[in-house]
Amino acid sequence: MSVKITFDFVNGQIVVEGAEGNLLKLAEQAKSIAPNLSEIRIITQQKQSKSEIPNSVQATDTRTVSLRDFAKSLNLNNTYERIAAIAYHAIKIQGRASFSVKEMSDWFGLCGFKKPSIMSVAFSDTKRKYGYIDSKARDQWNITTSGENIIIGLLESKK
Repeated sequence: MSVKITFDFVNGQIVVEGAEGNLLKLAEQAKSIAPNLSEIRIITQQKQSKSEIPNSVQATDTRTVSLRDFAKSLNLNNTYERIAAIAYHAIKIQGRASFSVKEMSDWFGLCGFKKPSIMSVAFSDTKRKYGYIDSKARDQWNITTSGENIIIGLLESKK
């Protein structure tokens, strides 16, 4: 039986790869020796492409923390740190190339944060005073190393 098992502690998942027949045998054995596991899923249908899977399903299956959960888990003291946290999630976790002022405004609402009265002014202050974000082009923003470091520090302090 040729099966490859990967323990991914960073993403909190175990990946098992191999031929379908071998994987079915392994899954059945796992169910019989560990009946108290909360969930063992066996899927034998054709794999769907990511574009065919609804977004709500993708979010739960990828095990990536949601923007709201990520932002709420951090001890953010001000608007500038909130902008940096959301920017960090957008760039580093979601893998986006950049984000806009409008998107950030929408994400503030999604996270349940009080929106600054003028988001573009908040962006300007976040860039000028703290250096957490920087503009790549007109309305294309990115997180800076300084912004990443403040969020990494907050992530490490909550451990």
